[in-house]
Amino acid sequence: MFNLTKKENNTTHKLLQEAITSIVGEDVNINGDLISNTSIRIDGKVMGNVTAQKLIIVGEKAEIKGDLSSKNIIVFGKLIGNVTATEVQIKKTGTIHGDISVQAIEIEMGGKYNGGLMMNAEQRELNERQKAKETKSNVLID
Repeated sequence: MFNLTKKENNTTHKLLQEAITSIVGEDVNINGDLISNTSIRIDGKVMGNVTAQKLIIVGEKAEIKGDLSSKNIIVFGKLIGNVTATEVQIKKTGTIHGDISVQAIEIEMGGKYNGGLMMNAEQRELNERQKAKETKSNVLID
């Protein structure tokens, strides 16, 4: 089903071998949100948000206009929307136009990305600094 080259990393190979429980075929157009308790592969067109617990694969011919949220996201196709994940991979045929909030990101040579990037570790640091600043400003001295 997937033609992997020797250059594909072990993580990608392992994720692609996981059982995909839901598939949106190339000839399918969906207007509305998709929610999966496991994994989903999208090869068609989706106008709406997509949420999956484990993995979202955006196939090479897929076009999505909406936000994605999952533990792992692999993009071979086109996404216009924001991404929230633990790990995101943009493959050489993939394109993301939107903001990404992630712990780890990998962009292959040829992959396209246009938007803001927030690494979760940085977000935690920012929040901690903000809390510390607020705590200092709330201290009353008699």
